[in-house]
Amino acid sequence: MKVAALISGGKDSILALHKVAEENEVSYLISAIPEKEDSWMFHTACLEMIDVVAECLNLPLKKIPVSGEKEKEVDEFTEGLKYLDVEAICLGVIESSYQYRRATKICEKLKLKLLTPLWKVDQMEILKEVAEKFEAIIVSVSAEGLDEHFLGKRIDFNLIEKLKKLRINPAGEGGEYETLVLDAPLYKKKIFLESFDVTWKNFSGKINIKKFKLINKNKSFFTAEVKLKNDES
Repeated sequence: MKVAALISGGKDSILALHKVAEENEVSYLISAIPEKEDSWMFHTACLEMIDVVAECLNLPLKKIPVSGEKEKEVDEFTEGLKYLDVEAICLGVIESSYQYRRATKICEKLKLKLLTPLWKVDQMEILKEVAEKFEAIIVSVSAEGLDEHFLGKRIDFNLIEKLKKLRINPAGEGGEYETLVLDAPLYKKKIFLESFDVTWKNFSGKINIKKFKLINKNKSFFTAEVKLKNDES
């Protein structure tokens, strides 16, 4: 089945992509680009890196501008998907009924299948899989207990233990924190951050990437058996 994967560059969307790619052909990456940072439906943290993530995955990326306004952005996103030659959309939603219902509405309107391999999966299991398979870092925080020391930190087992002790959604799906995947099994190149600074305002903060480079990976690093449209391996 030909699939378009909705990605933000964060851990959930990239993990969902990996799972769907095991049995399907990922033809496109799609990303919503909201005008407002407080979009109801879509993530906005480090979206300036989305083209880089697409390059790492060696897949075509379609960026869909949306207003970021509640419900209106859903219609705008639906319009942007109309002419994609795919049979299904992949989404990294875990617990958000808001996102799930609206994604279902989009797919019903366009007569597409909705693939949500992380839906209702235990969040700690998702975090453990991310720690084992990905190099993913925290790029924004916005919850009590998450201070600037969490910014730039990799999601590993030590960090997971710290997150477990906080009174937050452990996977950060409620916006408590956002991530960026620097390396993953399907990446043909990995992202190496050379420098970034931190913006902190009130009780939230984010990193601003100043300099990075892409490192080519040896094909022996690829561990997943997948069907990718542009995979030359």
